[in-house]
Amino acid sequence: MPMRILQYGLILVPAVLYLLMLPLDQEDLYTLYIIIALGLAVCKDFARARAWYVLLILAEMLWSCWLITVYGPFMLFLSLSILYVYMYRLEGTSRWLMLGAQLVATNIALHWQYAPPQELLPWFASVPTEPKFPFLEETAGRMVGNLILVLTAALSWQGSRMASSRGQLEQVYDELRSKHYELQDARAQLLLFTKQLEGVAQEEERTRISRQLHDDIGHRLIRTKMMSEAALLTLPLDTEQGTEMVRQIRDQLAASMDDMRATLHKLRSSSYVSEAYALDLLLEEVGRETGVKTSYEVRGSSRELYPSMRIVLYKNAKEALTNALRHGNASTITVEVEFGEREVCMSVSNDGVIKAEQSARAQSEEAQSNRSTAADSAPSGMGHEGMRLRTESIGGRLEIRQAYPYTVTTRLPMMKKADLI
Repeated sequence: MPMRILQYGLILVPAVLYLLMLPLDQEDLYTLYIIIALGLAVCKDFARARAWYVLLILAEMLWSCWLITVYGPFMLFLSLSILYVYMYRLEGTSRWLMLGAQLVATNIALHWQYAPPQELLPWFASVPTEPKFPFLEETAGRMVGNLILVLTAALSWQGSRMASSRGQLEQVYDELRSKHYELQDARAQLLLFTKQLEGVAQEEERTRISRQLHDDIGHRLIRTKMMSEAALLTLPLDTEQGTEMVRQIRDQLAASMDDMRATLHKLRSSSYVSEAYALDLLLEEVGRETGVKTSYEVRGSSRELYPSMRIVLYKNAKEALTNALRHGNASTITVEVEFGEREVCMSVSNDGVIKAEQSARAQSEEAQSNRSTAADSAPSGMGHEGMRLRTESIGGRLEIRQAYPYTVTTRLPMMKKADLI
């Protein structure tokens, strides 16, 4: 719309201004010429085929040059309308060929206006007066006319480039917006798919747990019920055998309670998943079941650990606790977790009995190295080897100090976010 307003404005405004200077007897013919110019401009806007569009541009250009020839250089402003249009609408060399043709036609029209050919004199009866200095006025008219055309062409070309850049930016923006919508749809589908997978996984887990309840706990409770009935019949006749059956019933019930507790842990929500590898809960359970005094301490700024790190720490601590209870007869177990800048360190120490030869060897090595916290090699054994392999699989290292108190230290590296980028 702004292009059409400027296009028609460059025709109507100069035409009306020049009409005010014409004698009354020439207004009719002049108005007809202006209507023809407007008709060519309107027809050009409705042309669909490129060939017809170019032909109408040439026709409108020649008609504006004809008006320059008849009515003088002031009609040059009407020709700016067509120049403005083809500088915006045409591309490549087409616009520059049109500009060259218009410059040539305009110079011929200016020459004929100041020095009309003899055969065309009857057409120029509307010219008011003859110039006194035709050569000087023609030269000045040509210079001013060419300058106006060239400046207008330069401004129009720059405007067309800006409009083209704006159009490209709008196109890129539309593409980005469409891609954004596609990403939003893909994200929504991915979330839906994730929820569906989560539902399927939960359903499979429920099915597995129900089977476990039916096959393991259910059968064990049925067996316990049968043993209870048998014990009721046996106790009056044989007290010793009945008492033994009651003990077996107690063991069966304890095992059933353990299975039930494990099943309930699995049925907890995802917020309790981290408790499956909680060291404090492990120590609490060991202390409650064995009566050993346990201590748990965290040093440094506690941070969230990767699941693999939590699993390694938990399994190493569990193995160290088992060794302390089974081989060391420990009465006190201490677990210390220290968070450093580059690593997390877990130390599991106990006051258990150490074999004499191991203690002597540890003390001699500690005296030779002159360090109170010397880390010695772990004794051979599947438990220690498993802890070492498990720790080294994620880039950590295992240290075992055999001097009193017997300590197993697990060191795991911690990566910062900046190191991961």
